[in-house]
Amino acid sequence: MSADLDTAKYVSFVTYKKDGTPVAAPVWVVPFEGGYAFTTDPDSFKIKRLRNDARATLTVCDMRGKIKDGATVHIGAAVVLDEDDAEDVAKLIRKKYVVGTKLLGVYSLLKKLKGSGSTAGEAAIKVTLS
Repeated sequence: MSADLDTAKYVSFVTYKKDGTPVAAPVWVVPFEGGYAFTTDPDSFKIKRLRNDARATLTVCDMRGKIKDGATVHIGAAVVLDEDDAEDVAKLIRKKYVVGTKLLGVYSLLKKLKGSGSTAGEAAIKVTLS
């Protein structure tokens, strides 16, 4: 486990396309069962990329995904968690990011009321560091 990831508000999660091109996305992350986990949409490209290549990196970043010079890049392997673990991760995320998850909940509700929100539920990804 890593102290910088334990206390980070945002982490750049990098996965790889089939051609090896890295794709980064800032995510909220929590320590979970010997690794770091976050929630995502079950139909997200993050999950689709992981089905082809489990390699992943985590680096502390800001909310826009900008990484400070000299930040540690943590290398690991990622897996999509089952439904029970995904719910456990969602609870930990809600506990760590109280205000953010409440704001996100209001936004998601408004999208659903307009008919443009996903009803697929949540998935979760866990990265175990090498």
